[in-house]
Formats: sequence, C-alpha cells, structure tokens
Amino acid sequence: MIDDFLDAVGVAFVNAGQIVPWPMHIAQIGPFFGDLEGADIMRRYSSARADGVPDGELAKRYPSPSSAKSLMLDLIPGMKVAGVPAADRVAFMTGILAGTAEIETGDVLCRDGGHRLLGPDEVQGLVAGSGWVTGQERARSAFELSGAAQALVWSLHFYGWTDISFVIHGPYRVGDRVLIVRDFFDLDPGELWPDLPAPPCRELRVLSLHDTTDEFRVDIFNHLLHQRSLKDSTTAVRVVVDGHDVAGDERPGALGKELVGLVRRQKTAIDRLSEREVLTKFVESRYYAMRDWRVRDGDAWQPPREVYDRMATLPIPPAPSDDDDEWMALRNIFDPRVDLPGN
Repeated sequence: MIDDFLDAVGVAFVNAGQIVPWPMHIAQIGPFFGDLEGADIMRRYSSARADGVPDGELAKRYPSPSSAKSLMLDLIPGMKVAGVPAADRVAFMTGILAGTAEIETGDVLCRDGGHRLLGPDEVQGLVAGSGWVTGQERARSAFELSGAAQALVWSLHFYGWTDISFVIHGPYRVGDRVLIVRDFFDLDPGELWPDLPAPPCRELRVLSLHDTTDEFRVDIFNHLLHQRSLKDSTTAVRVVVDGHDVAGDERPGALGKELVGLVRRQKTAIDRLSEREVLTKFVESRYYAMRDWRVRDGDAWQPPREVYDRMATLPIPPAPSDDDDEWMALRNIFDPRVDLPGN
C-alpha cells in the first residue's frame, strides 16, 4: 500500500503543475513544528490504538478523508525528524490509509480516476433532488461560486492542503450522465481568523451533471481533470447552501460576489502581516486541521508553547528553488520506510 500511495502522490504532483507557494513555501514552515507535531500525533495514534479505537474511527478525526492523505505529507517528515522509528511510521501510514478506505466507497488512492465518498443510494438521492436547474448561465454562476469558495479556502489555509475545508468527489456514473460533487465545509473558522467577518454560509455544495462527451478524473489531492470547458458538457447544476437549494434564484451569484469580497479582504490582511506573523498563521492552520486529535483528549488545538517560541526566535529558512522539487527526492522524504539523511 505504501508504494501505491506514493505513486498516487506522484501522479497528483504532475497534475498540479507549477503551484505558486503563496504566501510562504510549505518547506519553510516545517522546521518550526513538524517534529513536535509528528511525535504528538504518533503518540496519540498509538494510545488510541492501544485503547482499541479502530483505524476507521481515527481516520474520521481529520477534516475530510482527502485531508487524511494530504496531511500525511506533513506528518511523516516530521516523525522522521522527531526520531519516530520506521516501523511506527509505517504502522501509522498504513493504518490511516486503511481507515480512510473504510469511510470511502471507491479506491482510496484514486487509481481508477475516481475519488468516491458516496454510495449508490446517496448518489441517486442527490440526482433525484428537486433543486436541479439547466442553462449555461445557471451553470456559469454555480461554477463561479465554486471558484470563489475555493479561493476563500486557499486564503484561509494557504498553499498546500485546501482539503482542510474543500473536497471534490466523483465521477459518479448515473445512467448516461456523470455527477461531480464539490463540498465546502467550515467556511467560517473564527477560531483561526477571528477578525474576518463571518461568510454568508458555513457549508456549500455545488453539484454538476454532465453528458458523456468528456472524461472526468479526480486524483488523490482534489484535482478534477477534464478536456473540455465544464459548461460544454454540463446538463444541470444544483447548489445547496447550508442545507437549502438555491440554484434556481440569484443567490449563487450574490454569494459568489460576497465570497470574492472576503477573499480580497483576507488577502489585504495577509499582505499587512510580517513574515513571522504569516508563518504563525500558516502553522496554526495546520494545528487547526488536526484539532480533533487533541480536543477529544481534552487538550487545546493551538500549537504548544515550544512552537510559538521557535517561531519567535529561530531564523526562517529561504524558500527552496524549483530545482529542489525533484520527485524521487520528495518520494523518499514522504516514504515512512526511509530515514532522512543524517537521522
């Protein structure tokens, strides 16, 4: 399973193309928290397993099934720096992947081009819902709303793992049509960004039905791949905001504008932060993503004092150049069986 996981990560990296590491490169933040976070989660995982908690329940402690896989790329290198033995790292990776497979309905590694979270009855229920609308203008408004929500998530959690608050899943074949689902959740993380005005919604679901003139694939890290413009193959869209269908009125367009306004406000606020303040928010976002591991034990989700001390005093390393992103080197870093050089 480990080699299959790493192969799937490699495919997702290729699909991602060149990503702008805004506002900092993720490699710059690791030295401030990675080892402490890795050791802490390893301890909590081992303790829970010793208490008989199954891996399927532990996988649910992540914000989403997708994030259980993406955050693995933060945790495994941190565990290596912390000196967690290779056997324990392997047990953690294989356990979490096995647990995630229990709560998904398709291949957990998306090797068949699908990231499937819903069963057939759930899919049929969504398609049979009354909130579907047709027309290119309705489709455009729905996709623009989805884009605005993705931008908001990016501005809240930065470069890296947007599946902390957003997951795309499918394709689900429904007769002669294909269903794609975009789920946004926890769009109002007030504990993380207390000065950001509350968004107009906390949860958002954008669904689209397509004909078979295009081929859709979703990889392990939320990349939706297709050949044509989405609108060209769309036969209907549905938008659900905090449990209410709204695709048939003007709310998707209005919501999209409000979210874009929040993104602009967030970007302005981030641009005003010092480099160390940005670093702090970046690290806090990662601890926020893992919050359920701690609050279940009665602990605060925020980073421990030692992490804040590091962020206040240690030098910030320079961002690595594009030449440092050679896949085989990264693969070894993410492989739980391989120690870091010098460890």
